[in-house]
Amino acid sequence: MSDDITLPPGARLDPRPGKLGAQYVFLTCEVCGREFRLPLSQVRHQMRRDIVQQTCSCACAAELRRRRRAEV
Repeated sequence: MSDDITLPPGARLDPRPGKLGAQYVFLTCEVCGREFRLPLSQVRHQMRRDIVQQTCSCACAAELRRRRRAEV
């Protein structure tokens, strides 16, 4: 496990190893508040592109898009 990992705000490492020993990160859905897990490698890849998944499902993603359109 690496200790020098930069994670997005509100994210935390899962102490349990995943499939084949991969590390996972817990994130909180912005719509429903449910915690979901993503592989650390996927989060790092998204962070390099200045994006991080913010929702736990397609339904929550659609709701977040609807809310953002309503704000404009």
